[in-house]
Amino acid sequence: MQLRSRSTIAALLLTAVTVAGLTACSGSEEPSAPSEQAPVAVETATAQATTVTRTFRYSGTIQGTRRVPLSTKMMGTVTQLDVEEGDRVSAGEVLVRVRSQNVEAQKRQIQARLQEARAALDNAKVNFERMKALREKDSATQKEFDDAKTAYERAQARAEALESQLDEIEDTLDYATVRAPIDGYVVEKRSEEGALAAPGQPLLVVETLDDLKAVVQVPSSDINRFTVGDSVTVEVGAAGNVQRTGVVSQVNPSGNVASRQFTVQVRLERSDDPSIKSGMYAQVLFPGAPTTAVTVPRQAVVQRGQLNGLYAVKDSTVLLRWVRLGKEYGDRIEILSGLRDGETYVLDGRQRLLDGQPVEATARMLGER
Repeated sequence: MQLRSRSTIAALLLTAVTVAGLTACSGSEEPSAPSEQAPVAVETATAQATTVTRTFRYSGTIQGTRRVPLSTKMMGTVTQLDVEEGDRVSAGEVLVRVRSQNVEAQKRQIQARLQEARAALDNAKVNFERMKALREKDSATQKEFDDAKTAYERAQARAEALESQLDEIEDTLDYATVRAPIDGYVVEKRSEEGALAAPGQPLLVVETLDDLKAVVQVPSSDINRFTVGDSVTVEVGAAGNVQRTGVVSQVNPSGNVASRQFTVQVRLERSDDPSIKSGMYAQVLFPGAPTTAVTVPRQAVVQRGQLNGLYAVKDSTVLLRWVRLGKEYGDRIEILSGLRDGETYVLDGRQRLLDGQPVEATARMLGER
């Protein structure tokens, strides 16, 4: 039994040695280091600081140049409201009618009192004129004349007061008919026929859409760039990134205390372009002063997750540099740090290169294609 166990162990050891040898023979060689690989052909360029014009962007919204909420001064029931959102209206057109039984009842009461007061005024006037004639002939006493004059003046004052009240009631009733104050479009409808109208509660909102403006928010650090009359560019992304020339029409001198933002309004040139609509997101582009910056083609930048880099070339070897990007200028992008003026870099960051790999560089001059 002991002899048979020893022979079994010896056989297992021999098998293990054989397998290890076969594995060692069939294994691949270790990959060579990047510096030992054959040089790769790449196109390179030399970083140069060039003069660029920075464009500052400020976000806002497209609006009509005039936006008017329409309401009534009286409490009552909406008896007519025929327009819908999107309908075009003309200045003076009747849009809403409101009926208030209370106000109409007050008007009838005042009219009745005014009729009575005018009758009393006519009677007091006749009496005063009679007393005046008698007093001139010494046929009436001074007290009788004074009493007649006082009664006449009181009747006149009462009639005038009631006339003022009637004018006020009629002015209130004028608000029972709401007319369009401008030519424009109904952009909001906040009530319906049969609903209750309340003083100051908007029923409709009318906006001019033929003339538009961009209302943008500008930080306090940049507000002094804007002056009324400046020409700027307005870009509307939802309209296919269309750009229109605008003129600064208003700069609010008082900013928001919480956000430190100032409101700037830019009136757009009159255009029949239907793609630009009120409520669209817009950006106002303001050109800054020329400055110098190191820029590279966008395709030279290598992205690794949240990091950006590019391949710098030194002594025929590529080195991956992490860089900080700035503003874009067409198909080029600014390098804020990580690449200095005069250094060489690979133009196409999409090439499969390894850090430290030798390359055969072919320099391309700026402007070559």
